[in-house]
Amino acid sequence: MHLRFTDEELLTLSEMLTLACWATFWNHKPGSDEGVARFDDMLEKILARMQHNGQGNRIELDPERQRLRLRKDQEEGSFYAQSYDEMRAETFWEELVARMAERELDKKYGAAHLNQLSDEERKKIAEPVTRKFWEEFSKNGIENLHVIARRDDG
Repeated sequence: MHLRFTDEELLTLSEMLTLACWATFWNHKPGSDEGVARFDDMLEKILARMQHNGQGNRIELDPERQRLRLRKDQEEGSFYAQSYDEMRAETFWEELVARMAERELDKKYGAAHLNQLSDEERKKIAEPVTRKFWEEFSKNGIENLHVIARRDDG
């Protein structure tokens, strides 16, 4: 099979692959290196094709990794960079709310009791706690979030 892409389609594909590479970079599970490398290799191939097609002005060599990348100075404000930032922000807030709610429920009910509940029962008791954290963080961000050292930690 032979695919033909316009210059703009190749640029879009390189942006999509850049976004995918950024997302896979955070996968540090054992055995993930091969998958991350496959994504990187595909991006490198597309960027090399873009250079060959006369779009080298959109590409630069990453001096740290010694691999091609889309130019850093054109990244800011781009759709793929905005998408990545939004994904990271959403992941942060969802994970923070989930962990804070879980901690509060563990304190109130105990992990053993929570593990005996059905998914529906657990969801029912978690919903008001989760909503409380969403409202707090939506209104104040992390402004009111503080770490209190344990007594023996100094």
